[in-house]
Amino acid sequence: MLFENKGAQKYFDSIPDQWDAIYSNENWFKFLFNRLFRSGIYARYNFTFEQAGDVTNAAVLDIGCGSGRASIEFAKRGARRVVGIDFAPAMIDFAEQMAEQFGVGRKCEFICNDFLSYPFNEQFDIIIAQGVFDYVKHPEALFRKAAQLSPRMFIASFPRFTPVWGLQRHIRYYYIKRCPIYNYTRDQIERLCLDAGFPHHLILERKHGFLLRAGQQP
Repeated sequence: MLFENKGAQKYFDSIPDQWDAIYSNENWFKFLFNRLFRSGIYARYNFTFEQAGDVTNAAVLDIGCGSGRASIEFAKRGARRVVGIDFAPAMIDFAEQMAEQFGVGRKCEFICNDFLSYPFNEQFDIIIAQGVFDYVKHPEALFRKAAQLSPRMFIASFPRFTPVWGLQRHIRYYYIKRCPIYNYTRDQIERLCLDAGFPHHLILERKHGFLLRAGQQP
């Protein structure tokens, strides 16, 4: 299992509407609030598409796809096939509805399952895992399986501990939401890349975490 406890699954299965509101400007108050206090989510979203570049005819896998916003954006930008996988049934239902609403339902497939146990019978040009490693205690298996799918690019985000932000986040998620979270260091991410077979990688440090682009070829 990718997620060893049910805290994260229970939490995300209960908030598809609230989570998707992060990406929507339909409610300006919520949108401005999220822009101010959840700037890291926008940074990793922008980083994803900056690094992916031209995705015309690409096959994309979105691990922990949530409400499907990144998956849908890939489809809108010309990807021929996008697969989103998430362990929260409510998120998958929401993502399917959103894909139809944006006219890319035929390009997108959303799977409610665990990434590590799901038997993929295809390879992908781009694999993303944004906001996933926050909830993964043992990330080695995820890296290895991603590498086995032979993507030309693996894009991911990782939180890092900072005294103020990290402490309040730990209290908010672990004690209130019963959803453990995990932090990373640059050295740890580099080792994960090398051990999995991603020798070429770019790691950018941000205020509250790291952004990664990795690949098996330059």
